[in-house]
This record gives sequence, structure tokens and C-alpha cells, in this order.
Amino acid sequence: MNKNIFIKAIFIGIVASIVFILIQPFFGLSTLTSRHAAAYVNLGGYNETVALILSWFVHVSVSTAYAILSAFIFSINSTIAVSTIQVFVLGWVTTLIATPANEWVVKLVTTQTFPDISSLASINTELGAKFWLHVMFFVLVIIGLYVVSTKRDVK
Repeated sequence: MNKNIFIKAIFIGIVASIVFILIQPFFGLSTLTSRHAAAYVNLGGYNETVALILSWFVHVSVSTAYAILSAFIFSINSTIAVSTIQVFVLGWVTTLIATPANEWVVKLVTTQTFPDISSLASINTELGAKFWLHVMFFVLVIIGLYVVSTKRDVK
């Protein structure tokens, strides 16, 4: 993966992270950023503005990391078959870890200590709204990668 695609993956991750939050209520969920911000205020005593900024920073950072991982896979093999597998595998893996990972972040931010892994919620194995939301996120990332790679190939 070259530097240009890496930078574009960051931009794609930012855009996809915003779309993820905007679409979340349509899946019957309150937004991740609002849940995190509320926890930071209620459990950590953070100012509401700081809590909201911090929750968005965490969300965008994780989303960007996922987009960079997707771009790395995409740079190795960008066929539709591999991209489709990538969307569902990464969608599933991120669904599995999302609940305990979010709980870990909230505990880290509110207590300012690393939480014990055994104190976290179990992985989420449901193929419900959270799974489809994660799949949608990775679809957006792959579409973005196809768009930027097509523009690169045209030049």
C-alpha cells in the first residue's frame, strides 16, 4: 500500500465513520458517540463538550484504523470476491469485539486506568443490527477504495 492510498484510506475512514453515526438511529440504536459521551459525563465527570469531542475522536480513530486495514487488504487483492469476503469477515469480527471494546474504552477514559479484560462484557455473536451496521461501514470503505483506485488508474 503506497502513501497516497494510505492517506485516502484515512479520509475514507473519516467519511465512513460519520455516515456510520448518521445511519445508526435507522438501525434502532442510539449513536455510539452519544452513548460514550454520556458515559464520560456520568462516570468520569467530564464536561459535556469535552466528552462529545473525545467520543468522536475515539470513534473516528477506530474507524480510520479499520479503513487502513481494509485498504491494506484491498492493495493486496481488490477483486470483488475478496472485497466481499473482506466486508463480511471484518463486519463479523468488529461485531464480535465491539461491545467489550467499547466498554474497555469507556472504563479507560472514565477511570484513567486499564480495565481488567475479565471485567468486560462478552463478545457479541448476534447477527442483528450491529452486524449489519458494521457490514455497511465496510461496504462504504470498499466503495471508497474502488472510487479512489479507479481515479488513480484513469490518470
